[in-house]
Amino acid sequence: MTNLIGDSSIDAAAAAIAPHVQRTPTVRSVGLSETLEANITAKLELLQPTGSFKVRGAFNTVLAMSAEERSRGLISMSAGNHALAVAHVARHVGVPATVCMPATAVQFKIDAVRALGANLELVEGDLVARTNELRDELGASYVHPFDHAAVVAGTATIGREIMVDDPDTSVVIVPVGGGGLISGVATGVKSLAPHVRVIGVEPEAADVVSQSRDAGEPISLSGARSIADGLAAPITGQINLDHINTNVDELVRVSEDALHTAWGVVVRQGKFAAEPAAAAGVASVLAGTITLTATDKVCIVLSGGNADFSLLRP
Repeated sequence: MTNLIGDSSIDAAAAAIAPHVQRTPTVRSVGLSETLEANITAKLELLQPTGSFKVRGAFNTVLAMSAEERSRGLISMSAGNHALAVAHVARHVGVPATVCMPATAVQFKIDAVRALGANLELVEGDLVARTNELRDELGASYVHPFDHAAVVAGTATIGREIMVDDPDTSVVIVPVGGGGLISGVATGVKSLAPHVRVIGVEPEAADVVSQSRDAGEPISLSGARSIADGLAAPITGQINLDHINTNVDELVRVSEDALHTAWGVVVRQGKFAAEPAAAAGVASVLAGTITLTATDKVCIVLSGGNADFSLLRP
């Protein structure tokens, strides 16, 4: 598949973004291991400057642009975490950013994007269509949230770091939204350890990647909503599907109730200030949608920590 990135792209991404992002730790979680009755480590992407993994792909995309492309300003769409990343990167390189977010976005994320100085438009209707309209009006350079080779290479650095830091890892579990995280992490993991099992987890109410893979092409999913707002993407992309089809061993779905329960477990038993999207991997283990063995060493990617904790169940 011509869309697949190679080792050189991951190497280049790692070098480009290293001065700007955290090399987040992979830590053993006693609380999650005891609760899930498995050997669990957590990759702490919630420690990134904007509280999620999204800065990796955003920095890699923008740093690869020409000076002229950057000078036109940046534009993107997001439920929140990618918007934060684009706003952060734009401020870092000294250009304006415009982001479109759904009107239903978490208020915490809306406030944080505005605090970073981005021009924010809250969209009631079709987020993709409105973003494209604004891009044409402004002539700004688009930073895609997931369907871009530079985004995949950026998130592939997460997979590489997991395997370098803990080479005994045998299973990696990753939240799935539009597909940018899972396609990159899986590619990075498999580049060093093809035997490692990589599993993606989607909300049942927002499973555009699973449906697209079943259809054999990207589809659009209307009305995708989830407590895991960072995973409620309405679309995926062909670049993402190509990497997923090549490098992801399983895709599973979890219910909203399972996500609510898992979020509480991650925060209370795991002691991680994670957002609901980051709890997808724990939800899949709790719900029994994946099967682990006693010898598995499992790394769960905690993708972000930008949450409205008032929604956490007692």
